[in-house]
Amino acid sequence: MKRITFVFFLAFILVGCKTQQHEEQQLRHSTSNSPDQHDLAVYFPADGSTAYYQGEGNEFASYTLQTKYIDASSIAQIENNGGVTLLKVYRMTDFAIELVYMEAVDEIPTLASAQEIATLPVIEIILQQPLEVGRRFNGWDIVSTTASMTTEYSTFHDVIELRKKTDNLTTSKYFAKGVGLVQTKDEMLTTNGESVIISSTLQKIE
Repeated sequence: MKRITFVFFLAFILVGCKTQQHEEQQLRHSTSNSPDQHDLAVYFPADGSTAYYQGEGNEFASYTLQTKYIDASSIAQIENNGGVTLLKVYRMTDFAIELVYMEAVDEIPTLASAQEIATLPVIEIILQQPLEVGRRFNGWDIVSTTASMTTEYSTFHDVIELRKKTDNLTTSKYFAKGVGLVQTKDEMLTTNGESVIISSTLQKIE
């Protein structure tokens, strides 16, 4: 009788160990498959860089874009098109790039701390995972994740192409790893049925 009891006790321990090992394996698997919090930061240019965009179709479509990393999950950009200078602050979460601050500034602004940025409300979602064709967020459709684009600066592959349609306006945005925004294009259909295109395309990064 004691031998039978010992056998059942040993079997119970072995089953418990296997169950625990299986749960640990599942946890490791789910952790390894979860998106890295800062993966989306690859869709920004380097810290301290200045990007130059060539505009067409509008005098203010050309602009410069200075990038400053506040910390690993907070990035500020100063956009100057010759008419207005905008300070934009972005926050990286597990699944999205969030625009949380946008104001016109007259000079080099004082940037908020990472702690302050963490409390700001979301103004707009810029990119959202999963980055898959057919996905939609805030009216933006992901129409390609493998696009190629050649600019004066370089040729880019695996470009993320976003598109949004509202009434007579179609806006497209193109993002590439390591540089961020490559091009923005607005195509407007006038009341006469004519198409007007305004674009800003990455020219160089210093």
